[in-house]
Parts: sequence; structure tokens; C-alpha cells
Amino acid sequence: MFFWKKQSEAEKLALEKQKASIKALEAGDIPIRARERLEEQARFGSNFFTSNLTTREYLCAREAGYQPISQVMGTSFVNISFMGGLRASRSTGEVVSVSQAQLQARTLALTRMQKEAEILGATGIVGVRVIMRNYDWSQSQVEFTAIGTAIRVPDVPPGKPFTCSLSGQEFWQLHQAGYWPKGVCLGVCSYYVWTDINTRNLLYNWWGNSNSNNAEVTSYTQGFYEARERAMSRLILDIREHEADGVVGMKVDQDVEDVEYEINDRTYHDFLIHFNLMGTSIVKDPHAKAVKPRSTLVVLDLASKSTRNLEYASDASANTNRGNIDMVSDDVGDEE
Repeated sequence: MFFWKKQSEAEKLALEKQKASIKALEAGDIPIRARERLEEQARFGSNFFTSNLTTREYLCAREAGYQPISQVMGTSFVNISFMGGLRASRSTGEVVSVSQAQLQARTLALTRMQKEAEILGATGIVGVRVIMRNYDWSQSQVEFTAIGTAIRVPDVPPGKPFTCSLSGQEFWQLHQAGYWPKGVCLGVCSYYVWTDINTRNLLYNWWGNSNSNNAEVTSYTQGFYEARERAMSRLILDIREHEADGVVGMKVDQDVEDVEYEINDRTYHDFLIHFNLMGTSIVKDPHAKAVKPRSTLVVLDLASKSTRNLEYASDASANTNRGNIDMVSDDVGDEE
């Protein structure tokens, strides 16, 4: 005879939150506990913040008036399987289901990260990184995690937070130059290359040993080019959807996966090429403030009898921070 323990109110509440979180994730939202934590932080407000900015990035942000709010994150696990597709048909081409699954997982991670920033009232997210992890316990399970720092920019009306893969310092330079990020753009392609009989003859001799002849494996080269072109086409489409002028901070990540299988007790090897592109789309900001010219300080070095011009990052930093100096010219003449 079994005796079931009656659930406490706290356990019932925890179970309800868990079910609600699963429904939220299925709808592309973030878990309930994460939302409650962020809403509480936004409600009370505080100078306390977390970020993945370096010290220099943080100082540049503060000098420009940007306020770091919090480190934000979005995650998506996806089951990716290409078994039985092009390998079974012994043909070369894109594994569309794998490309779509990777693109969907990355997009979900970025969207959930944006939702966290939106709850905090952020203008945008800088320093965005998308990390992909595989796990030994399941080769088909892949985790995509997007991480960045939510910031608030003064005099910018609230709206959907932008995403920017540039570092905090690079964003500062971009904004000072009169440009504004629209969002992170993605281009993804997974391309399967079947090793046909001609390629096998090129790679291996009759005894199965590696062939010593030097020759290009054109089928592999063509597969790599095709994967890149398809990924670039999707990146360009993303830029146009953002109505941007172009993309900066491009990161290219390619991986070649060896696919080993047996037919009639013989081992064969094919390639699965993963080509992933990520960058930040930008536009010219029509409301950008004019950049104040840098001030120049003339210093006379009495010891070496030389004149040097030292240029400071800004007037404010010239008076308070003597360490951030860009050298403009060196010895220009001796004083008699």
C-alpha cells in the first residue's frame, strides 16, 4: 500500500511556475522566474549592475553617458539530426533541416536575450556573443546561448532593444562617428558533401592507403564554396530586412564534420560543412550629435629639448585622466 505525501502550497506554486515556464518557452518567451527577477530589478532600480564589459569598455560607456544595466542571456537547446537524408541518397547538397534548426535556435536565443533587455528598459545590448556547445551524452543535442550587456542610452526613445555584436568600446566609437546599430544579422548553411567514386580514387589507392599524389579535391572545395555562398545570401537578406546600410564586426565560423559510415563491410567518409556568419547591421544616424574636436596640448620636454603634441580623447578626460593619450607627433625640432 502506497501513501502519497500531500503537496505543500510552496510545492504546488513551484509546479505551477514550472508548467507556466514550459508554456512560455514554447511560445519563444523566457522562464517565469527569470521574468520575475528582471521585473523586480526594473521596479526597484539601482546603481548596481552586472556586465561582460572590460574595464576600458565600461569607462568609455560612462564617459559617453551610457548606463550599463545588466548582463542578459537567452538560451535554446535544439535536437539536430541529419541521419537518413543526403547520406542515404548518396548525393551532395544542403541539409535544409539542419540549416533551419541552427538558424531557429540562434534566433530564439537572441530573441529571449532581447526580451530580458526589454523588461529592464534597456536601449540595446552590446558585446553580444552566441556560444554553441555539444554534449557527449547526446551528439544530436546542441545548445545555443546568446550573452550580452544591456545598456541605456540617454535621449533615445524607448522601443525594442537593438542587438550589437560589437564590444562596448567599438559601439562607443561607432556612435561617436554618427552610426547606429540595427541588430545582429545571421547567415547559416549546413552542406553535405558525398565522397563519390572519383574522389575516393583520388584520396586512396587500390589497397586503401592514402594516395601520395598532390591534387586538389575539387568536390570538397566546391562544397565549401557553396556553403559559404548560401550563408552569405541569407546574411545579405537579413541586412535588407533590417533596412541597414551594411554590416560590421563580421565573425565567420566554419566547421567540417567527418561523417563515417559502412556499406557492405567497407568504411566510407563524407563531409558535413557548417558555415555560420554573424555581424551587426548599421545605419547612418540622422540625429547624431556632432563630434567635438579633440583638444591638443603642446608640451616642451626641457630634458631632451624637443616639442611634442599630445592629443587627448576628450576635454573632460584631458583634465582628469592623463593616461589616455594618443601620440600625434614626436620630436619636431630642437630648441636653442
